[in-house]
Amino acid sequence: MSKNKSDAVSKFEEKLARRLGEIAILLHLARHPEGDHAYEIRSKASDILFMQKRKSIGFVNNLLKITDELYTFATVANIGTAEYEDRKKKLEESLEECPIFKFNPHFNKILTKDANTDIKADLRYLEEITKSIEETREEVDISSTIWSNVSGIYPAIDSLEKNGLIQLLKEDIEGGRLKKIYGITELGTKALNRSILSLIDITSFIFHIEMKSVIGDGEKTKFEILNPFRDLFRKLTQEIPPENRKKLITKRGRHHKGHFSRMIVQHGLSIPNPRFLIQKPEMIPHFLNQIENEDEKNITVEFLKKQLKEHRDMINKALEELK
Repeated sequence: MSKNKSDAVSKFEEKLARRLGEIAILLHLARHPEGDHAYEIRSKASDILFMQKRKSIGFVNNLLKITDELYTFATVANIGTAEYEDRKKKLEESLEECPIFKFNPHFNKILTKDANTDIKADLRYLEEITKSIEETREEVDISSTIWSNVSGIYPAIDSLEKNGLIQLLKEDIEGGRLKKIYGITELGTKALNRSILSLIDITSFIFHIEMKSVIGDGEKTKFEILNPFRDLFRKLTQEIPPENRKKLITKRGRHHKGHFSRMIVQHGLSIPNPRFLIQKPEMIPHFLNQIENEDEKNITVEFLKKQLKEHRDMINKALEELK
């Protein structure tokens, strides 16, 4: 990409970030009619925008903790000692919460090694996965900041105030400093409602209908550009034998319902959102026909069936409450 094109993309991203920031400000003030001052507006608006990404960072840190413990176990703990058995037990408990690690043959070999087991290749694989997780964390972290400091919020506040979407409610003196309290206006509430509806509509159009033509066939396409976990999930799922992939889906109880197994199966495989399929069932053959491997297709079908049945049960329960 040329420098001019790159600059144009960066400017577009900055404008989009500013607009999303303004929407987040309105969201926060709509929830707090008593108003708030700039510092809190910046903090809470950032939380609204990047709540999921912050959760994602915690999720990634948990993965790193497991891979670090697994590496320490393989390289430090002495086989047969009490320390070794204690580390192994704790790792087995951790892997129960992360099925894609548990069913990965490299991880399993490290965990069940004996004095004669050669795990050099498995340790190299573990290092590659750890590096991928660290890169994912960095990618998520970099994209999680709109206002680098408190002063960065003021242009957004000025813009919203000039357009009548927020207003100055009062001025307080705190610690010898003037603190301005802003609140949302009726016009701001209307603008917020319209913005949310527009975002929902645009998101549906771009990501579900015209995803390929809008994003293109570059190095990262479709959900890969939207989901930083995608490459990592694919790398991990490629190593899991088909019979163990099925266990990720058919496993009952808390492991099947856990967020990890859901994320790993849904993002490791090319599975669309079940809500979208409920709205557009005619798209199901289209998604299934994109899966060339028959085993993968069967796994995807079983996973979708389970998700759609769960949605049906939730809808039935809601209908019962309305009787």
